[in-house]
Amino acid sequence: MTFRVLISDPKIGDLKLFEAAGRSNLAFDLREIGMPADFPDDVLAACDAFCMFNVKPMGADVIDRMTRCRLLVRAGVGFDNVDLAAAARNGIPVANVPDYGINEVADHALALIMTFTRGIRFYSTRMQAGLPQGWAWDNAFNRRTYRRRVGIVGLGRIGSAFARRCQGLGMEVIAYDPYLPSGAELSLNVTRVASLKDLLGACDIVSMHVPLTPETERMIDREAIAAMRPGTFLINTSRGPVIDLDAAYEGMKNGPIQCLGLDVFPVEPADPEHPLIKAWLAREAWIDDRLVLTPHAAFFSPDAVVDMRTNAIHLIADYLEGKPLRNWVNADLLSPDRRR
Repeated sequence: MTFRVLISDPKIGDLKLFEAAGRSNLAFDLREIGMPADFPDDVLAACDAFCMFNVKPMGADVIDRMTRCRLLVRAGVGFDNVDLAAAARNGIPVANVPDYGINEVADHALALIMTFTRGIRFYSTRMQAGLPQGWAWDNAFNRRTYRRRVGIVGLGRIGSAFARRCQGLGMEVIAYDPYLPSGAELSLNVTRVASLKDLLGACDIVSMHVPLTPETERMIDREAIAAMRPGTFLINTSRGPVIDLDAAYEGMKNGPIQCLGLDVFPVEPADPEHPLIKAWLAREAWIDDRLVLTPHAAFFSPDAVVDMRTNAIHLIADYLEGKPLRNWVNADLLSPDRRR
């Protein structure tokens, strides 16, 4: 039996790349339609599985029209854009693909830290502005990483990979994760704290590695920033809304944030009219070299894209063939006997 898989945003590859996964029981329908709500009714009604690589809203208005669909896959880690309850109500399990890009994101978070601690951008831009005037080693942001305290908020797959990298540089790792099983921190040789406030007050560097949930949205707000040490470096490669950008702006303007590295933003692309982004674009002296932004690219490498696509395809094919579903994220809302 051949199953029809509808893919809403095939910008990451053409049909041959999907067929290269070698699952002959899948027929791929790739559509250059960015918003799932824009799909015609007959196209949605005909698919056995729906796979999405972007983070466009997947609401009840779309899911209710997928009358044949047996599986919805978010080919990425975050699934906060999918209405899990609507999918469950229609008997559709939702799965994600968390097993790709782990090393890339961990590397990216570390690279943002090293950009600040070793003054990479600072030195490069000043040398580029002119020699010999730019040939100077003094930089107020340079720091020794050895024995620096780095706080990791969220010690999942990426947080753990990031912890190992920091330990390799001789940094002391402190972690806050209320969902981490007891004793898991011992296997990583990290110090666990009981509250976010405890972590923020103890660390020189704070790196965010949490999913976006009602609990983590604006987790780093004015109160959290006020609990930070003066001179804190704050890094976010997780989800944009976990940091209140207004609070981060104030934290950079008036302390205690010395440097801020962001790969993700509450609105993407980043809002050029937001005061923080506006000051960065204008290269205002107070923020220049203290803020580094990248375009939600931490996950990306050619290898990671292949993993993301291939893992999604195998997950779909295995489930439709009757094998157990991996990475089922709305299982608490949908009992196995109610699945289509």
